[in-house]
Amino acid sequence: MSKEIFSDYLDDVRRVEEFFQTFAFNLDKVPADGGWTASQCLAHLCDAEISLSLRIRMILTSKNYQFSSWDEDAFAAIKKDRDARVSVETFKVLRKNNLNLLEGMSDAQLQRLGIKANGEPIAMIDYLGYMSKHVRTHLEQAVAAAK
Repeated sequence: MSKEIFSDYLDDVRRVEEFFQTFAFNLDKVPADGGWTASQCLAHLCDAEISLSLRIRMILTSKNYQFSSWDEDAFAAIKKDRDARVSVETFKVLRKNNLNLLEGMSDAQLQRLGIKANGEPIAMIDYLGYMSKHVRTHLEQAVAAAK
């Protein structure tokens, strides 16, 4: 199971890069519903990968690490015109670095628990799968914003 999750996790790098290459000229178009631009979606994926990077390391070094929560809309509002290329490159580097850290870990390490902000425990390997779904969700949001 971890091989499949790691494969999806790495494939997210391709998905994000492919999205950027396809929609590079429409990234700052504000959607009709007033939601995030595609560029803001990419910045969010970068921010989420920063958070994931810390959470992975804390899960591996702490017992039942309690995730700190953060306000994604407040993060998006810090600077609405972040450089999308920098967001994509940062996401890619962090994602590959996380995978490099995790490859070869024992099942026991991959099953270590973190505690989500709602109090629900989650195994690290399951959290990685959840974060791959998170990427796909926000890429769909970004495509809708860029069209």
